[in-house]
Parts: sequence; structure tokens; C-alpha cells
Amino acid sequence: MRRKFIVPIFIFFLLLNGCTKAAPKVIHNNSTSNKIPVLGSIQYVDKIQKIAQKTGDRSALSVIMVDVDKNGNELDNNESTNIVRFHKLVSSLIYKIGYVDMQTHYFRNQLNRAPKTLKGLIKLNKTLPINRRWILLNIRYSGYHIQGVDGEYNLKFVSYDDYCEAVYNKKGVLLNEKNDPINMGTYNYAAGIPKINAHVKFDMDPYLLWGNTLNSPQKGKYEINSGVNLAYINYKKHAASVYIYRKNLFGMQQGKVQ
Repeated sequence: MRRKFIVPIFIFFLLLNGCTKAAPKVIHNNSTSNKIPVLGSIQYVDKIQKIAQKTGDRSALSVIMVDVDKNGNELDNNESTNIVRFHKLVSSLIYKIGYVDMQTHYFRNQLNRAPKTLKGLIKLNKTLPINRRWILLNIRYSGYHIQGVDGEYNLKFVSYDDYCEAVYNKKGVLLNEKNDPINMGTYNYAAGIPKINAHVKFDMDPYLLWGNTLNSPQKGKYEINSGVNLAYINYKKHAASVYIYRKNLFGMQQGKVQ
């Protein structure tokens, strides 16, 4: 019995060994196939547009959210042509979706970019062409960002294209979701939407409903507007000193800081 099985088993192993040697070796290289194109690049815009066509605009925006979470550092260079394309891409999707939900609203904080200090902004502006410099806003347009102790001295800037905001306190520190979720500057989706009241619909209304951050102590239209009214009352008490403070810094109350 044993001898009868020796030859067939021997032949089977020879055939198996031959197949193993003859089979082509497959090399899997995922380093390039799964690599995300640079945010805002032509390749990236093409990728997002294809997703939008296939599964919808909201789905495409969700992909952007994931990509920014992974590679948000690519947005730090606000002079790149990729960044300009990226801003326009996000705005176009927001406009097509037609509304801003809570998740999308808070996502704007991951998109906003600004120098970390007032000195940094002034230094940056000196290197930029006049038409691309950050713009200092008048107190009249800074009501939501001058609340609390010494809030009247806060300085609000917007980027040349209106997408990004920067608010600095009296110490020249950039306000954000960690150190001041009430007065912080935010990203404006409507900057790339040439429609009347787009800023109200896509930026202001969501803010009045949900505040600047998930953990913000100030939410709801009534509470926010009450805080702004108190801020203006406080500002009027210190208007003269605020004027001098701004004049000493820039020699002006608003405009492109040089």
C-alpha cells in the first residue's frame, strides 16, 4: 500500500514546486496609488469634482474634511496658487449644498489661517504686494470680536480675499478656539460665493446658532447679540484710548497695514 502512494505523491510535489516557480511575483506598491494629491492642486480639484459627480457634493466635502485633518499643514502657505483653488473649491461645494450644518460650521476653524502674533502679521504684510495684504477693520465691523475685559483693544483683520480672519488681543496674541472661543476670527465660506446675503446665510446664521466652537460658552442669537451690545457700550467708554492705541500702532483706524 505504501509503495503505491509513493510515486503519485512524489509527482504531485514536483508539479506543485514547478507551479510555485513559474508563477509571476506580484509586487504591491501603494505608496503612489493611495497618495492624496496636494490640497488645492489641479489633480486634487479633479479628484473632488469626480467624487461630487459620482456620490454628491456633500460626500465630496466630507472627503475634503478628512484630507484636511490629515494634511492641513499644506494650507499654511496662503500665497500658493493651490490655496486659491482650494478656497474656491470649498466655497463652490458649500454653495451647491445650499446650507451649512453644525459639522461643516465647526470645520471652518480647520481652514482658517493667520499669523500667530500681531508682529508676525505686520512682518508678513511688509513682504506682500499691497493688494494681498491683511486688512485692519474698523471697530464698527469688529463687534463680535471685542467682548470681555480689554476686548475693546482687540484688532480684527481679514485676508485680502476675505476668506480668513485674524483677531489679536492687546498683547498681540492671535485669539483662537483654545484661548478665546468668543472673540476668535473664523473662516468665511461666503468669500467665494458672489451672491447677495451669502455671508449671512453661510457664515453669520450658523455662527448665531452654534457659536464659534462646540465648547464655546456663548451660543444662540440672543446671547451673542447681548454680548456684542455690551461690548459696544464698553468700547464707547474707552473710545479715546482705543483710538490712540490704534493710531500709535498703525497711524490709522482701518486699512491695509504696511
